[in-house]
Amino acid sequence: MGVPTHVMEYTGGSALAMDAGSGWLQFFGPLNMLGKNGNWYVIFFALPDGLTYDQMRKEKIGATEYVQAAGTAEKMAVEIRKLGGEQWGAKWVRYGIGRQHEGTAPVDVVLELPLGPEMKSAPEVFAAEEAAKIFMSYYKTGEIPDVYMLRPIEGYTADGDLIDLRGVASV
Repeated sequence: MGVPTHVMEYTGGSALAMDAGSGWLQFFGPLNMLGKNGNWYVIFFALPDGLTYDQMRKEKIGATEYVQAAGTAEKMAVEIRKLGGEQWGAKWVRYGIGRQHEGTAPVDVVLELPLGPEMKSAPEVFAAEEAAKIFMSYYKTGEIPDVYMLRPIEGYTADGDLIDLRGVASV
C-alpha cells in the first residue's frame, strides 16, 4: 500500500485508510454490506494535508468535507458535505444527492435506520452499485458526477453552529 490519502469509516468506528491505487470494489464492497450485520453507514473523506488518520483521531479532528451513505445495500441515501453556503451564512453545507428530475419529487420512500425511519424522494435513493460510482468519482475528483443534483440539508458555520436548510431549493 502507498501513502494513505483517504479514509473510509464504517458503522461501529472501524476505518480503512486508502491510497491512490484504490478501485471501485473498495467502495462497492462496504456499500453492498449496508443493512447486514449491523452495518448501516459509511463515510469517506480525504485526509487533510500533513495529517494521518491516527493524528485526526488523537486530536479529535473531524472531517469537514466528505461523502457518506446510510441505509441498506438496496436502498440508501448518499450525501456530500463540502465548502460553500455563504448565501446561507455557512462555511460548509451537507447536501442530499439525487438524480436529475422534473419538478418536486414526492418524499415517499422510507429508509429504515437505527435511529428511526428517514423519508427521502425516489431520486435520492440508491443501490450499492450506483452509490459506489458516486464514491469513486468523489475519490478521484473530490466531486460527484454532474449528472446528479444537490438538495441542501444542513449548513455549518466556522464556529460549529448548524443551519437548517431543508426548505431550500435544490442546486
